[in-house]
Amino acid sequence: MDRTSPPALCPTDRAPTRDSWDTPDASVPEIGHPRAIRGTQDEEVGRRELFRNPLAAAVVALGGAAFLAACDFTSAPYDRNVHLLRRLGYGPTDAGLARIRQVGEAAWLDEQFAPATLDLAALNAKLAQLPALSMTAAQLATNYPDGGPGPAWQLQYATLLRAVESPAQLFERMVEFWNDHFNIFLEDHPHEWLKVVDDREVIRANALGKFSDLLVASAQSPAMLLYLDNYISFRNAINENYSREVLELHTVGVDGGYTEADVVALARLLTGWTIDRSNGNFQFVAAKHDPAPVTIMGWTRPSGTAYLSHGVQFLQWLAMRPATARFVSTKIARRFVADDPAPALVDAMVSAWLANGSAIRPVIQAMISHPAFTASAGKKYRRPGDYLSFLLRALGASVAVPSSVGQLSALGAFYLPLRHVPFMWDAPNGYPDIEAAWLSAGSDLARWNMVGAVVAKAIPQFTFSLTALQNACAGKNATEIYDIVSNQLVREATTPTGRGFLHKQLGWTDDTRPTNAQIAVAMPVLVMASLCAADAQYR
Repeated sequence: MDRTSPPALCPTDRAPTRDSWDTPDASVPEIGHPRAIRGTQDEEVGRRELFRNPLAAAVVALGGAAFLAACDFTSAPYDRNVHLLRRLGYGPTDAGLARIRQVGEAAWLDEQFAPATLDLAALNAKLAQLPALSMTAAQLATNYPDGGPGPAWQLQYATLLRAVESPAQLFERMVEFWNDHFNIFLEDHPHEWLKVVDDREVIRANALGKFSDLLVASAQSPAMLLYLDNYISFRNAINENYSREVLELHTVGVDGGYTEADVVALARLLTGWTIDRSNGNFQFVAAKHDPAPVTIMGWTRPSGTAYLSHGVQFLQWLAMRPATARFVSTKIARRFVADDPAPALVDAMVSAWLANGSAIRPVIQAMISHPAFTASAGKKYRRPGDYLSFLLRALGASVAVPSSVGQLSALGAFYLPLRHVPFMWDAPNGYPDIEAAWLSAGSDLARWNMVGAVVAKAIPQFTFSLTALQNACAGKNATEIYDIVSNQLVREATTPTGRGFLHKQLGWTDDTRPTNAQIAVAMPVLVMASLCAADAQYR
């Protein structure tokens, strides 16, 4: 790159990207690499890989598919605090449970809705080792002109690190949700550079605020402008990609009452919303804007020449449409409650949305106070990335920042079979959020491999100790040991079914009182069994 010239922050032209966007694709790109790697699920993970791992093989010895089908491996009475930590965070930890029990649900929620008040010093010290996260688009283009171990993998790794270690669990959950809702694929270097800024200044800056502010910020995000081609939408040469998706995917939904004429009119309203190629910032170019009168879904453009503000006013109006409140609330309920959320639950969330100017906190509070939220406990399938974060939190793992490209490559090879690499879904609808999209034999095998690799400490960035858990089991009988392990990892005790599987694998009975050495040998199997069981796949 010529350092004396402005960085090439976006291409001069790019073909529209919309094709088969509604069809889930089993292929995913490699972590840290912006180009897609195509392949089938069978190519990604197979039984021979599983049997190379002795810990995973131990699960096969427990009964293989029958083991995973044992949905009553563990069980526990309903615990509101555990349920909140599973749904509003990435899984309960000892510290998390202690905090919510100490201060109570209301005070804990106050803390979660004000993440800046939490102690983030330790997390921020680790994030400081990922310098791309704080750079401007121009700085990213200058410092990472050729890709490599750059902005993409730093953002991806920070996503995992925050999910596992941040005390602001609800905030990270909502950041993940909005990154799916306003999905941007890390397709190439300009997308890498601009998405790092988008994650920081659009998604994270507005994750717990008002949807209306988030919608406007996303519409003016250079990453979104590039991804959905609005940066090349000008008077007499409009591009409808973004205007179509802002209606279909970001606001009112495909059944939201708009027409093709509305799509065209919105595209005209947003002409001239583009990217300053010298610095990668948002820019409104009045000379390329279509100033003619427009009517969109009953909204009419105001008089006057404040053309940029007209677009902002429409987006704010759109954010408060009942159809928008219903479409987005349904997606939030699908993420946090159930694949097919109860209509009464969505109604309550819509009412909160409309009564509070699209503020997110009242919507979340309406959701968690509804009986449907309580009734859904233990029934929402964990997406693969969610499961990885839960796994590491359950083990009390610390996540270190990779110090070399080689360490990153090892992590990428481990992550890839999960088919859920952050920011690598190439369609604007974001990663799917229902069980049917993720549950399969191949997915089960990938999860077994993942647990085996983590428990075997095959990933040097994930460190944890089972010593305290082993010490807690000392002198206990088999039944007590099983419950100590499962209660620590999944916050539930083993059932007779679970004890039967473990007895078969370990050769123990209810009354067996193993030595400390025997407990140490059995511990990996006990951990694998608790974390690989079907119950652990749900939250």
